[in-house]
Amino acid sequence: MLRRLAPAALCATLLLTGPIHAQKTLTNKDIWAGPLFNAEFVGGLASMKDGLHYTALEQDNGEPVIVQYAYRSGEKVATLVRGGELVPAGAKEPIAIEGYSFSGDERKMMFETEQEPIYRYSYFAYNYIYDRTSRKLVPLSDVTKAKQRLASFSPDGSKAAFVRDNDLFVVDLATMTETRITNDGAWNKVLNGATDWVYEEEFALVQGYAWSPGGTKLLFLRSDESAVKEFDLTLYKGQLYPSEYRFKYPKAGETNSTVQLFVYDVAARTTTNIPLGPEGELYIPRLGWTNNDNVLWFMRMNRLQNEKVIATVDLSQRGRDPIPSPVYFETSLTYIEVTDDLHFMADGSGFVLTSEKDGWNHLYFVPMNGEPRQLTRGDWDVIAVKGIDERNKRVVFTAAKRAPEAQDVLAVPLSGKGVMQLSPEGGYNEAEFSAGFRYFINTRSTLNSVPVVTLHDGNGRQVKVLKDNARLASTAKEYGLAERSFFQFPTKAGFDLRGWMMKPKDFDPAKRYPVLMVQYSGPNSNEVLDQWDGRGQLWHTLLTQKGYIVVCVDGRGTGHRGRDFRHVTYGQLGRYETEDQIATAQWLGQQPYVDASRIGIWGWSYGGYMSSLCITQGADLFKAAIAVAPVTNWRYYDTIYTERYMGLPQENGKGYDENSPVSHVGKLKGHYFLIHGLADDNVHYQNAAEMVNALVKANKPFDQFMYPDRNHGIYGGSTRLHLYEMMTNWLLETL
Repeated sequence: MLRRLAPAALCATLLLTGPIHAQKTLTNKDIWAGPLFNAEFVGGLASMKDGLHYTALEQDNGEPVIVQYAYRSGEKVATLVRGGELVPAGAKEPIAIEGYSFSGDERKMMFETEQEPIYRYSYFAYNYIYDRTSRKLVPLSDVTKAKQRLASFSPDGSKAAFVRDNDLFVVDLATMTETRITNDGAWNKVLNGATDWVYEEEFALVQGYAWSPGGTKLLFLRSDESAVKEFDLTLYKGQLYPSEYRFKYPKAGETNSTVQLFVYDVAARTTTNIPLGPEGELYIPRLGWTNNDNVLWFMRMNRLQNEKVIATVDLSQRGRDPIPSPVYFETSLTYIEVTDDLHFMADGSGFVLTSEKDGWNHLYFVPMNGEPRQLTRGDWDVIAVKGIDERNKRVVFTAAKRAPEAQDVLAVPLSGKGVMQLSPEGGYNEAEFSAGFRYFINTRSTLNSVPVVTLHDGNGRQVKVLKDNARLASTAKEYGLAERSFFQFPTKAGFDLRGWMMKPKDFDPAKRYPVLMVQYSGPNSNEVLDQWDGRGQLWHTLLTQKGYIVVCVDGRGTGHRGRDFRHVTYGQLGRYETEDQIATAQWLGQQPYVDASRIGIWGWSYGGYMSSLCITQGADLFKAAIAVAPVTNWRYYDTIYTERYMGLPQENGKGYDENSPVSHVGKLKGHYFLIHGLADDNVHYQNAAEMVNALVKANKPFDQFMYPDRNHGIYGGSTRLHLYEMMTNWLLETL
């Protein structure tokens, strides 16, 4: 059931079409070296406990402030904290606000400052506790010691926990007394309460501990990575002698960390080991508590990630060791993805999760004692569960229900009868709900329109436009943003591929244009979305202003088109994805407005892996390819990701090698540009180095550029500007 867009939101959508006058020409400096094309969002958004108010981090004449708003009206209610107030005792200057949270009773706030990145999601920081009544600010822990990680309040607000030096600590906030829960934490050996590199990167599990609902206990993960092999990064940073950074990185087929679960009783100061079940290599990708202070849960998966068990443990069983009780079991012939879609009911009756077992990703209610009941059905995929609206007895979720390119915010009763649309019609919607699901703040954009942030009640009625990004829309129009349009075409394999195309503003169907294909293509990913694409969209517009057509197609393996479309790539990553990008180039070459002799392709990470395969296996079709930070041999990548989709290299060596670009360099005919960061902790520079060795051995010409001290994102200072300026010039010379 579709809902018509409210008039106010329709006006705010600001479609970037129509005649353009006095159009400015885009430059990479415009796009990458300033705030000209910044979008506005509600920063630091957090729902308050009553579900009637939310807070945001804003600037008031250059001073950071935490402002409280009413959901009902979207109007400002109060300024809770001014940044200038946050001056620690003995200091002259206030701390910088880099993150904040409330205690459960909202009488205290925790502020993060001096964040220091570790990997993709993790970081060190100093944390300060602010009492809203006394307006005093105190450090969570001694600032002369190392910075903390993963600090959080207990649910009742009386305590806080954090990780330092790989050990877990608890602080009594009434006395600021610090208790060390573990004592064996050590760099590159043991982690308590935090996760190792591969869990963080591939399971997105960063905080390896969880407070019980009453704040009486802490469930935490202990990871022993002593036997995991280290990877060494060389850092230059203007030093006379380079330094080394060594960290544990398990490559496919190699040894993983061993994991254990423990529960710490805060009052008794005792620690209990939680059995995980059958012996063997396993993962614990998710953990937490039910609504009962004595009942915890965890998810267990085997190494191949084709078996998933959810188990609960009741700690109130006196006189015996805790025993896990499996409450859900699922297997797959291929793999099972790990998501955050698992939500327990407050009344303890069961939980909601998603599964692909009927061929599409759908919602299921699982009673604690009984068979799972499917809540949604149809040839469409649920994308993510936002939570359970207990008051209205419904599950709130996002889904690509209308089309693979779309994302709607929806709700379904726990009875499974009838799906209700909550978000505005059309485009790509992402919602942040209030506590209790009475309201939500929605961010919506489309293929050719900027993000618009709107406030809605729990049934979807629009209350107010919060950010219309009118300035961004006007600026993009002034610089001649090229319009994108969707298209699809049939393949020999018997299905349609879906994509978008961006043509020059002065497109002449009688002319023949060079084409640059852009893609990512990784498992369950989507690049063909009815969504604003930010600076990437602007860079592609820049290329159209220079006479190129830009095209993006999602091939097999990508998301929103059902399990079989996704899982067909199992055991042979790269094979079908390459076939589909080659089929795209063939179809484009048949169009009367395309110069078939001038088709190029580019991508980053998995997209770089794909562009490397296309320029070699599709050598007769592609004139040029740019590969940024590509995997070039699956044997070099990590255990969790690679083995999930490829199995073990010891058992599928052929699949690994036949679909790695280093195996196909002898076929190269066109221009190839290889770019990589030397400090890439994710896709190591080793991939680029081995690709170079293979190209040299095959006597193939190519271009290469490396960025010292830059990680997988290749950013910082003027780095992005340099990267895109270099890629632009290279394309102008070779394509």
